[in-house]
Amino acid sequence: MKNNVFAVALNHKSQLAVWSSAFQQPPYQALPKTPVWFIKPHNTQIGPLAPIPYPSGEPEVLSGATLAVVIGKTARKVPVGEALAYIAGYALANDISLPETSFYRPAIKAKCCDGFCPIGDVVAGINPEQLTIFTEVNGNEVDRWNTADLQRSAYELVSALSEFATLQPGDKILIGTPHQRARIHPGDRITVRAEGMPELTNIVMQQGAAV
Repeated sequence: MKNNVFAVALNHKSQLAVWSSAFQQPPYQALPKTPVWFIKPHNTQIGPLAPIPYPSGEPEVLSGATLAVVIGKTARKVPVGEALAYIAGYALANDISLPETSFYRPAIKAKCCDGFCPIGDVVAGINPEQLTIFTEVNGNEVDRWNTADLQRSAYELVSALSEFATLQPGDKILIGTPHQRARIHPGDRITVRAEGMPELTNIVMQQGAAV
């Protein structure tokens, strides 16, 4: 049985910059004061080299290279300063998504299509606060970003989520993506890389096509 995968929106400074004016208007009226969470359910979760289904009829699908924090032991109301003790390791992940048009309602369709959460192999000993994550499409680099540009660190996210949800060993937290992400198309080979971590590669396939 697959574990839970939680994810956070608007955690990269570039996202807040883009959305700041919209958040001053109804129905929001103000920027979020706490993390904006969503879930990548079991149907989204695939491993390295598994095909990413491209949903029929969708004009745009985006790759969101990120880091998954892997929980190592049961975590409940963990202080930020103790979060590291609850982390078993880290994995590269890809928060595949349709474009977001609003954060007022949960973006279930945008985030939860089949195969929309590739996750790589887990490693320990990574510094999640100074990690550069690269995206390659068909061998060409199309994006890079550093986790130093996040609003909340991996440790802060573990603490914030465990405040209301008990985390179990194997659960994962995706720590966010920049606003600008790479468009992907059927036939594309997507590789997520970071120093010291196993690469995560998946090929995009038109939904319903033979594997």
